[in-house]
Amino acid sequence: MSNKATSTEVILSSAAEHHQHTLALIQSASRNIFIHCHDLTPRIYSHPDIASALTQFVIANSAQRYVRIAVSDTNAIISCDHKILDTCRRLSSNITIHKISKEHEQHTESFMLVDDKLFILRRDYSSFDGSLINDPKQTKELLNLFNEIWSHSQTDSNLNRLYI
Repeated sequence: MSNKATSTEVILSSAAEHHQHTLALIQSASRNIFIHCHDLTPRIYSHPDIASALTQFVIANSAQRYVRIAVSDTNAIISCDHKILDTCRRLSSNITIHKISKEHEQHTESFMLVDDKLFILRRDYSSFDGSLINDPKQTKELLNLFNEIWSHSQTDSNLNRLYI
């Protein structure tokens, strides 16, 4: 950590710990949530309580709040009937999923930023070794990375529901 006086870190090592802290961060969010994850890790994110917390977050003040999710593998999200996908479809003005462009697929980390101050980071999306970090400088750096990735990402029509 660059500034020990203002930063804190909690080590996370299991899907259950990540899920617990992810839920707590979503419930504490007041402005925005940014998620960068290869396949929106179902063992962390595909739970009714996470979908409900995201719904409550944007409904509380929908004009001011939004969630942006950048993923590489949209097929995995569709094939596992991910719980967040229905939430995104219902609240598409406030919760958006984009597919990461080829030029940014080399990023192996997975992270969730909340209110530009807290984040959960896994350096490798295939592992549950990670940290909950409160460090404004690192948060700003990750937010800049997320914005760069987001600016080159696109919506994926496969995520839309087809009503017949």
